[in-house]
Amino acid sequence: MLLTCLVLAVCHCFVAVAQTPPTLTVAVNDKSAVSPGYIYLAPNTIPLAGPYVYDLNGTIVFNGAGKLGSGTIHDFHPCVYQKTPRFCAWKGTTSLGYGSGQALILDNHFNVVKALPTSDYHEFKINHALDAQGQYSDTALLSVYTAIRRDLSDFGVPYQDDQGWVVDCHFRAVDPVTSKVIFDWSSLDHVPLNETYVQPTGGINGYSQRNAWDYFHLNSVAQLDGGDYLISSRHTSTVYRISGKDGSITWRLGGKHSDFELQGFSFDSQHDVRVISGGGNILTLSLFDNEYNTFVQPPRGLSSGKIIKLDVAAKTASLVHQYDSPSNDIGNPSGDGGSVQVTIKGNAIIGWGSDAQVTEHTADGRLVYAARFAVPGSSANSYRAFKAHFTGISA
Repeated sequence: MLLTCLVLAVCHCFVAVAQTPPTLTVAVNDKSAVSPGYIYLAPNTIPLAGPYVYDLNGTIVFNGAGKLGSGTIHDFHPCVYQKTPRFCAWKGTTSLGYGSGQALILDNHFNVVKALPTSDYHEFKINHALDAQGQYSDTALLSVYTAIRRDLSDFGVPYQDDQGWVVDCHFRAVDPVTSKVIFDWSSLDHVPLNETYVQPTGGINGYSQRNAWDYFHLNSVAQLDGGDYLISSRHTSTVYRISGKDGSITWRLGGKHSDFELQGFSFDSQHDVRVISGGGNILTLSLFDNEYNTFVQPPRGLSSGKIIKLDVAAKTASLVHQYDSPSNDIGNPSGDGGSVQVTIKGNAIIGWGSDAQVTEHTADGRLVYAARFAVPGSSANSYRAFKAHFTGISA
């Protein structure tokens, strides 16, 4: 019997899927009411992550994917360095909610002009303000996270066998030309561990240097005229005013030990605290109120942008405006990131962090712009969003 064997060749075929840059899908664009400018984003955890600039129709004006080399990009925005318009961005690696990398100043061809010392990604701003000596000067404001040994036995972490690690959050004011540190502030020097709402848990359980307990989580720094600073701590849900002379805490807004009575509102796990106007006894601030922290479940509420007025003498805080997300109907709070930028026109540009969208609202709260770079619930995010003119070379 002739046995005929048929040999079948199995072909393993691989189809290359072309990667495309993130599309900015515009749902609302009231051209008569929006502020002029372009949208700056740095989407990540997606293919072709990187810095991007879009016009208000969603067309890419600048595609920076891969142009700054390997690494995650955060906080891409226009800045001024040595009286010249530049771009600023952070590049590095991130893990467990913070990072290690470099703060970059770029020219209009997006070449690196200056790389500042190793820093965390949560804050990088070049600030022009009146310092404690009464002089206007440029300073780079940077966040730095450092894991150190600490006895955490009161928080359930044994202080033995190289266990007991906590993150000391610093912010530094640095001369952007010389990289000299002008001012350095440490959370552990000024804020006790029991102010936190986030206990040692999961990847921040405090049992090793890699898994150090992030009790404070500094995520924004702003400098006031006169040299003081406003900083935001996500894990204590507190805004602190810090003396630019000795680093002492002048007052707390929110959290467990607020010096202010919050009149009819609250905020939780906030980001991006900025001074809009005022001085002396009256200050108007903006912040992104996440109302959600992935280390503390479940969400307290829905995220929003907030404008807050402080009467420092009376120790009261009142809500001036609240800007809600058009995604609130599906209950999608932002668990990470977020920003509020008030334009010269008075509109509020809201970056929604891990809820991958950017919106614009008039001062009275009307939604005049809404665009998404990923669908709700995806892993895509942009730590902050900005709106500004574009002076770079389109690519």
